[in-house]
Amino acid sequence: MRLQRVMHNRWPQAHILSSALALAAAASCDPAEPPTMDPCSLGPSVDRVIAPPDVLLGTTFVIAGAGFSETCGEPRVYFSGTFEGRVVDFDVTGSAESPTRVRYTTDSNLMAGLGGSSGIFSGEVGVAMRHAGRRTPRSGVMTGFRLVTEIPPRLASVTPEAVTLNEQMLLSGDGFISGAEGTTYAVFDGTFTPDRGAPRSVSRIRIAATPVEEVDRTRATFPFSPTIAGIFPGTFEGTVTVENTHAFGGTPASSPIAARLRLGPSFVAGFRPARPTLGSIVTFEGAGFIGGDPDQTVTLRLNGTLTPHGGTSLPISSLELVPAFVNGGRLAYVVVPVVRDGALVAAEFGFSRGVFSGTATPTIAYGRDRVDGLTTSLDLPLGPIKQVVVVVFLPGFTEALRLFGLRAVEAEVRAQALEKFERTYAGFNIDIREEWPTDYYPGGYAVLEVGGPDPNGRGLFGYDNTPGKDVGNLRLHDRIGGSNAEVQQDGYPGYGGVFIESFFCWSRHVPDGIVCPDLAPEPEFDRIFAPVRRREVVWGEYPDGGDPARTAAIAEAIRVLGAVIGDTIAHEFGHSLGLAHPWGAADLVHNEPPAEGCLMDSGAYRPFAERAEIGAARPGGFCGDERAYLSTILPVE
Repeated sequence: MRLQRVMHNRWPQAHILSSALALAAAASCDPAEPPTMDPCSLGPSVDRVIAPPDVLLGTTFVIAGAGFSETCGEPRVYFSGTFEGRVVDFDVTGSAESPTRVRYTTDSNLMAGLGGSSGIFSGEVGVAMRHAGRRTPRSGVMTGFRLVTEIPPRLASVTPEAVTLNEQMLLSGDGFISGAEGTTYAVFDGTFTPDRGAPRSVSRIRIAATPVEEVDRTRATFPFSPTIAGIFPGTFEGTVTVENTHAFGGTPASSPIAARLRLGPSFVAGFRPARPTLGSIVTFEGAGFIGGDPDQTVTLRLNGTLTPHGGTSLPISSLELVPAFVNGGRLAYVVVPVVRDGALVAAEFGFSRGVFSGTATPTIAYGRDRVDGLTTSLDLPLGPIKQVVVVVFLPGFTEALRLFGLRAVEAEVRAQALEKFERTYAGFNIDIREEWPTDYYPGGYAVLEVGGPDPNGRGLFGYDNTPGKDVGNLRLHDRIGGSNAEVQQDGYPGYGGVFIESFFCWSRHVPDGIVCPDLAPEPEFDRIFAPVRRREVVWGEYPDGGDPARTAAIAEAIRVLGAVIGDTIAHEFGHSLGLAHPWGAADLVHNEPPAEGCLMDSGAYRPFAERAEIGAARPGGFCGDERAYLSTILPVE
């Protein structure tokens, strides 16, 4: 029944034990000691100034060095030297990207300070910080540039000559602009002759280009878009011109150069990962892909055989995959899991594990035009179902560690917790992570949150707030955490996750504000945690603090807290997989009867020593038919 599930980490009666956990800090100051120097008063140190030789309104100056921390105030970029023979010395407001980089994008303040809109500056460019109402000492390097109102571009070459759709083309020359300065465009004029069909005119097709490097005016790239010549293989013959559309000026153009470009077919060359699973994002690699606009699509047509694991091959014809466009050389396809006949399978393939063997042909559609690319061989295996789970440590977890005296060793506690979680599920196809996946889509991984206080206000160690017993693990995307309105409707708390503040309910000295059900304190809990609660671990004290007894006490507190957290995570996650009694009644969610060392026993039957792995206690593991069930739903290759 649902009540069992809610109570699994509760104790029979409620009482509150309140005692103050006092943290005292003393500070003294000898008036005879000299005052500590403010590090910001020393000012920044500039190593170099990165800017092109020709500067427009909108050109970016990047100043590299040190001492640009935002705690030291606002960076002021100064120009001190001569401009067209006149002495100038002024500053403008910059932006600190990091403690080592300041950026200034030229604006009307530069022209006002220089006293003109065009001319040559020679002198020092650098930074001072405006801090506490005063400017720090400044630092700069000798820099020269020419201020201009526009830059006429020059085009030397366009490469390569053999291209595919959306392949990056390289413009070489000079005078290219970008960002707030304006945009450089490659302009095509000429004739495109498809391999099949009549030639057609190409007139003033403009494609925006991007500099290869931020302040490099000599190289820029642009994609060979289908707007230039369409999608059919063929040959473009004509000219390419470069135009600079200035944000604050005109549109000068280069002289045209002759160009002959061969547009080839699209094709698939391979994919990764080598063995995707349900929920994976498969990246198809090749060339000639289009997308990003409603009138541009790519589909992959498969022909061959589908062979489920341990089953019989079935021929397929014209099975279409619809991937997302990434760029001209990449497509992203999600192996979407769906439930069919009570089992989780890949939507397009009809099985969770097996292989497609045959060929793949990309079909490119642009407006009303449609063309097939090259057909290439493709063997695409699907590995056994993998349950990916992201463990999210919330800010409340960090704050709760302060109560344990272990905030300074948070990384070590997390590592111990994840190690216990991984060890509990060793031998099953579970992938435990702390970082959000980029190789699985959100419907392909679970999330489990670890926080501090129990937001349900009941002193729970943890709570699985997923919607019901998931026999067969048909939901790869369960979220144990946050609030679940579907669960709240049954009258019980809806906030899920793991709540480490409730572990203090094993102590004789419960911090103020923590609600505890009635239970007998565990002497071992206070023995292990009292040393670090009385004297909080500080940065650098562990593992090289020098006092062996203190180091050992800290290590034991880290290990035990990590073990209890990992054990609780493993228990709550077990619920989301369909435990306990996976083939039993839907409301049977804990082991009946309970037994020593069974992870999925109700909380009242799981002593501290078992969770913490201390003494002779048997660690929590899988009992009954749980191990056989997990091997069925999450088999290892």
